[in-house]
This record gives sequence, C-alpha cells and structure tokens, in this order.
Amino acid sequence: MTAVREHDDAALATVRARVERVLSDEEVDLASEAGRARTKDVIAEALDGYAAEALAKSEGAFPDSLRETIARELHHDLIGLGAIAERMLGDDEAQEWMVNGPTRVFRDTGDRIERVPSIAFASDAQVRAFLDRLLEQVEGKRLDRLTPRVEARLPDGSRLTAVIPPIASQGHAICSIRRFRLVATTLAELVSLHFLSDEAAGFLTACVRAGKNIVVAGRVSSGKTTLLNALGAAIPGTERVVVCESSAELQLPQTLANCVGFEARPGSVDGLSAITLEDLVADSLRMNPDRIIVGECRGPETMAMLWAFATGHAGMTSIHGESAAHALRNLVRFALTSGARIDSGDALDWLREIDVVVHCDRPRSYDSGERRFLPRRIDEIAEVAGIEGSRMTLNPLFDGAGERLRWLGTSPAFMAELAATGYEAPR
Repeated sequence: MTAVREHDDAALATVRARVERVLSDEEVDLASEAGRARTKDVIAEALDGYAAEALAKSEGAFPDSLRETIARELHHDLIGLGAIAERMLGDDEAQEWMVNGPTRVFRDTGDRIERVPSIAFASDAQVRAFLDRLLEQVEGKRLDRLTPRVEARLPDGSRLTAVIPPIASQGHAICSIRRFRLVATTLAELVSLHFLSDEAAGFLTACVRAGKNIVVAGRVSSGKTTLLNALGAAIPGTERVVVCESSAELQLPQTLANCVGFEARPGSVDGLSAITLEDLVADSLRMNPDRIIVGECRGPETMAMLWAFATGHAGMTSIHGESAAHALRNLVRFALTSGARIDSGDALDWLREIDVVVHCDRPRSYDSGERRFLPRRIDEIAEVAGIEGSRMTLNPLFDGAGERLRWLGTSPAFMAELAATGYEAPR
C-alpha cells in the first residue's frame, strides 16, 4: 500500500512540475479567463504525456482513477481555491467551518460541533495563503497589516470572517466560513422538515399576503434566514419588493419577479466610504416598494425599518433573541443606536408597527456530557397586542413547537384582514 501511495505521489509531483514549468515559461495569468482555460489544456497535455511515457517504459496503463485525482488536485491548486478550501466548501454536511489555528479545524454539522483532524494546515503561512486565495474571489477585500480583519461573501454564498495577529491574540490567523445552504425555499417544504405545522404555515402565509409586518427571531443558526426566505416566497407576485442586507444571503431577488436586492459595504483603507444598512433602508423608500425586507436588524437600521413600517410599507426582518419578548427588547436597544432623538419609551412605542413575532429555536441536548443539537423548529408565534407605557403585551397565537404547533384560538386584532385573503382559522 505504501509503495502504491509513493508511486501516486511521484506521479503527481512529476505532472505538477511539468505544468508549472509551462505556465511559468508562457507567463500564464491564472487570474484571467484565458489563463484558466490555458491551464486546463496544459494539465491535460501533461497527463497525456505522462501516460504515454508510462506505456513506453512498460510501466502499464496510467489508471483513469489516478489521472482524475491528479487533474482534480492541480485544478484545485492552480485555478481553484486550493485542495483544503475545495474540500471544505464541497462538504454537504458542514454548515460552518472554524479554523482556530493550523491544526485546530472544526466544523458544525447542524447536529454537533466537532474537530476534524484530517484537515490541517502545515503552518500559519499556509492558513494565510488559504485566506488570500479565498479573498482573491472577492473584489475589494484583503487581509493585511492595514486591514487585519475582514468579512466577505464568497462566490458560492458562504460568509467568511477572518482575523490575523495582532487582532487575533493567540498569534494565529483564524477564520470561520459560514455556509448558507437553503434546505427549504417555501413554508410547505419547512412543514415537511417538521420546522412548523400545517396550521402555523397557513397562518403565516395569510399574514404575508395581508401585508402584516413580521419579525423572525432566534439564536444563531436557528433557521431565521431560511424562514425569512420561505416567508418571502409567499409574497404576491404583483408586489414590488426591496431586500436590504449587510451580507447578501436571501434568495428573493432571484426568485421574486419584481424584487431587487441591496448589500451594505464597509469603508476601506483605499478611501471607499461605507454604505450602511441604515443608508440602504432609507434609500429603499425611493424605490417604490410595496414591501421592504431587512435581512437582520442589529443596529441603527432598526429605526429606519420601523419608520418604513410606519409610513405604510409592509415588511419583514430577523433579529437575535432568546424568545419573542427578548427579541423585541433587542429591537428597542438597537433603535436607540440610530442617533434619533428618542428615549427607550419612544423606541418601545415604535414597536406598535410590528404585527407578528415568530421565534425559531435550535434546541440543545447533552449525550454523555457532549452537547448536540436537535432539529430546528418554530416554538413561538405571537401578536404584538399592545404597548402601554413601558409595558409590552404579546398575544400567543400557537401552542407547542415544530410540527406540534397548534392554534390557540386567541384571534389577533387583524383577523379580518387575514380573512380577506381567504384564511380560515383552525377550529
């Protein structure tokens, strides 16, 4: 087995050396479309040459499996993202990758967070090269002494967050790659995954069609973005929709007929000014929207969104929160960061513009002391029933969680609007 492995490694090294020599002699630009096309041809030519030499030396046929392996490795290294990056981004089970150092690589599979010892970097320099290769795919992003931290959306939609020393205090370059993969694009598909019940899906669909303002809340990785996408899919095709995000993750601009997307941009050391999510929400009002969707509220954009709701624009957003009530209190806190001349009481009063809060959960369990995650689900659907002074009243509309969500019969104040869409409450 060792001899076979050594032979395969020798073949890879030989073909790689020949390919790199040709690319160097021809001064091929690997970053250009023409350069990548030429590289593919050079790899194929080098493999053909190696196979012919193996036959001439009576070493036997060049196995197709080895040829494919070498071609894949060279494609990854020369015109792809590198073998490690390709393996990470090609892993269907991984929802997030965490690199804490050259040999400390973890992945979140949705069920558990586990160390992956089979993936390791040779040194911090290789981690930096890995990050630089990823950032080559993103215009205007870099990681160096002047910009020691970066957030970037990769071409496949994954979100990269990376930090280098001295900001990374342990001396290693570190990063996380959060992979956003839609497992469901409609509420019906989420029902099939036991994320919510048919009763709850019917109610939420009616809320969307009636133009109710909806807040989706939950912890990190609890399914907020997936639910927001599914709710957006229920928007009537006659509506004009504007989506505003700090990092584009929602698929609605690609799936809704009359929908456009805005993405915020941080400032740069090159002199590019920042374009904030607050700016985008304000600008969206000039785009003749029927509905405004803010990917996530966590700062000054909160007040701009509530203002849009107050001026008659239906909308949706997501926010972190341990419960529906906690999420709304977070909205009050975030509204106060806007610079508007309001106090906490004023900010709380603006929550009247919100109709429904949906809380997503990612329950934890402990098996022999190891933390694991249970399937994601909705565990609260409530109406914002009233604001009196510093007191907020929520009207719970469903009991249970996930596929067991059941209508409580406490009809919301806007029930007549839901009925106008054809909705009939469960009996």
